[in-house]
Amino acid sequence: MTHGVKKILILIVFMLMIFLHFDFWWFDQINPLLFGFMPFAVWFQALVGGILASIFLFYAYKVIWPDVPEVFDDETD
Repeated sequence: MTHGVKKILILIVFMLMIFLHFDFWWFDQINPLLFGFMPFAVWFQALVGGILASIFLFYAYKVIWPDVPEVFDDETD
């Protein structure tokens, strides 16, 4: 997969995560409660906003930013 295709794929996944962030389908529901106190919509937001976003940002960082060299050419000792 080329670098340009990876950037487009990251953009598509980013748009999908934005769509998932606004949970229109569970907004008015209180039941079912998870663990006896947490509405399902809050659990879903923790999943999307916390876990999926961190995995996505790690992958996006690895794809978008090139490797940084340890020693730069213009450094003088």
